[in-house]
Amino acid sequence: MSERIQQKLNSGFNAKSEPGEILAGKDLSGKVAIVTGGYSGIGLETTRALVNAGAKVYVPVRTPAKAEENLQDIDGDVIVDAMDLSDIASVQAYATAVAAREPNIDLLINNAGIMACPETRVGNNWESQFAVNHLGHFVLTTELLPRLLNGNGARVVCLSSIAHRRSDILWDDINFETNEYEKWTAYAQAKTANALFALGLDMKYREQGVQAFSVHPGGILTPLQRHLPNEEMQALGWTDADGNLSEQAAAMFKSTMQGCSTSLWAATSEALADTGGLYCEDCDVANLATEDSPRFFDVAPWAVNEDSASRLWDITEKMLAQ
Repeated sequence: MSERIQQKLNSGFNAKSEPGEILAGKDLSGKVAIVTGGYSGIGLETTRALVNAGAKVYVPVRTPAKAEENLQDIDGDVIVDAMDLSDIASVQAYATAVAAREPNIDLLINNAGIMACPETRVGNNWESQFAVNHLGHFVLTTELLPRLLNGNGARVVCLSSIAHRRSDILWDDINFETNEYEKWTAYAQAKTANALFALGLDMKYREQGVQAFSVHPGGILTPLQRHLPNEEMQALGWTDADGNLSEQAAAMFKSTMQGCSTSLWAATSEALADTGGLYCEDCDVANLATEDSPRFFDVAPWAVNEDSASRLWDITEKMLAQ
């Protein structure tokens, strides 16, 4: 296995690269992809780009009718079925159904997620952000592993966020059973978990032909912010009093289309052919964060730590077995 080096490759792309640039000259005909949340926000644009490049795309969703409405202008092979990431039985049933239809899966983009929502419990009293963003995707991915291993160099992309730099995994209180719930800390640890899951998956399965990467898509205003009042987004510097993008945010934020480009790059780039488990941003591998790193860039050491990735994998399996 080649060395895993967490530093920029100078890919030739940038924060504002468009999907058409990333997939230029790539023919995904015959490829089978799954995009969770592939009917809204950057997930919708991910689906559109993959279909335009010739892939068949499965889109699991909680509300199929809404998804089909959003996807109706995409001309290609898109299959929509019901799945709820907060319901493990639903995820298992979905994976079984897809596996019955497809002998191999080439791309799995774990794109769906929730952010900074009010405290909610799902499953076995799990905190919902950790459960939806990490546990649900862990189950989906591991249930589909036989089909991914059948693929010819399958890739899994897990969407993380720069918010991971706010918190490592709360190893002694993942579900906020002892400490008071704080929505941003909960989101941060879930996004750290997404990065560590990609690393752990790559550590376990790259030699068998499955690579995995985590991705920070960048700042994009999408339905992900539905739980945030404008006052809070204004305090974060994202909007003005009228709900419009601030000058700072306008310079930093990406369009929804640009927001899917790093996922597409991680899923298809030949520059990543001999590596894996890396955290990517702005259509490139991210640098490892130091004390001098800019606020909204680079990856915290705790999110790319191999021991932590193994520890999280073990804890996740125990949580799911209870």
